[in-house]
Amino acid sequence: MDSKKYIWICLAVLLVLPWAARAKVSGSCVNCHTMHNSQAGSPMAFTMASGVKTYTSVANKGLLTTDCVGCHQGGNSSGSVPYVFDAAGPTYGATGTEGNTLAGGNFYWVSTGNNRAGHNVVDLAGQDLEHGNKPPGGALLLSQLTCAGTYGCHGSQGQVDPTLSVLGSHHKNDMSAWNDGSSVAKSYRFIEGVKGLEDGDYEFQPTSAAHNKYYSIDRTGESDSAGTISSHCGRCHNDFHNGTGEISAGIFTNNVWIRHPTDYDMSNARSQGPTFSTSEYYYYNDYQGAGNPYSVISPVATADTSTTLNSVVYGQANDAIVMCLSCHRAHGSQFDGSLRWDYKNWPGTGFNGCAICHTAKD
Repeated sequence: MDSKKYIWICLAVLLVLPWAARAKVSGSCVNCHTMHNSQAGSPMAFTMASGVKTYTSVANKGLLTTDCVGCHQGGNSSGSVPYVFDAAGPTYGATGTEGNTLAGGNFYWVSTGNNRAGHNVVDLAGQDLEHGNKPPGGALLLSQLTCAGTYGCHGSQGQVDPTLSVLGSHHKNDMSAWNDGSSVAKSYRFIEGVKGLEDGDYEFQPTSAAHNKYYSIDRTGESDSAGTISSHCGRCHNDFHNGTGEISAGIFTNNVWIRHPTDYDMSNARSQGPTFSTSEYYYYNDYQGAGNPYSVISPVATADTSTTLNSVVYGQANDAIVMCLSCHRAHGSQFDGSLRWDYKNWPGTGFNGCAICHTAKD
């Protein structure tokens, strides 16, 4: 066998290797990159719009064949590339845990013009007609939201360009390790500075034994709490997370709440009443008296930074911490406010996910 033929056979084998979902990106470089944006006289770079691939002579930064939208557009299955936009419409179910959506939900519903169904990210949805570029609870942004960078959630916050903000991070990510937030590559889902443990299937049909492990701390005041997913949300929605007089009236841990608490451990409220068992929070996700298994419907965060999954709640200190993602999906859902469940139509056809924590109010 001559050397040229051997090289082409090796390349053909590499091309069919899957894009690794459980660790760093692996496989053939040409799965994501093009050296010259040319193959047999045709361009290799493409864009994706509504599921349609269009090749373009305009080369991408980083020698990439496509952008964030082009790579993460499709229908999810177990072990697939994480798709956050399904142009055909994803299957959500009652709580988003039964169909083919992932932890962040999907941009499909906001792309149809429902501004309340998710984040209005450029190239996926039009500008928010109600709020414009001013996030609720925050200050005016100088741009419509992007996937990454200064005006996005992922990548380096100091880099405006979405591609440059995540450059190199996919090659260094290790989903089996605890993400300590020390770099973009070592941050939870490339969200700079945020800590956590990533589920290998991105929470495709998760269970109490297979899900993301969100990091948080039980803060005692209204000041910011670094490294948590809620503090990241507070970059844009500042008033909903911190600020004097914005969260509670008086003492943070024992007074009237003005807004729903975030980065707050329910163990504090679990002890209210004559005994533990008289508190509604004592029965978190305990409808059948089976203890307190972790709920993938209304998840909570933990201060534990080990790679051991938190499959139960109240199993150790600071493992029942309420966060923004306890109620919302980061990308979007089919419900108002990007909520995880259809609270608006409950009781009736909706679902009261609030009762996972507020067990006495269902």
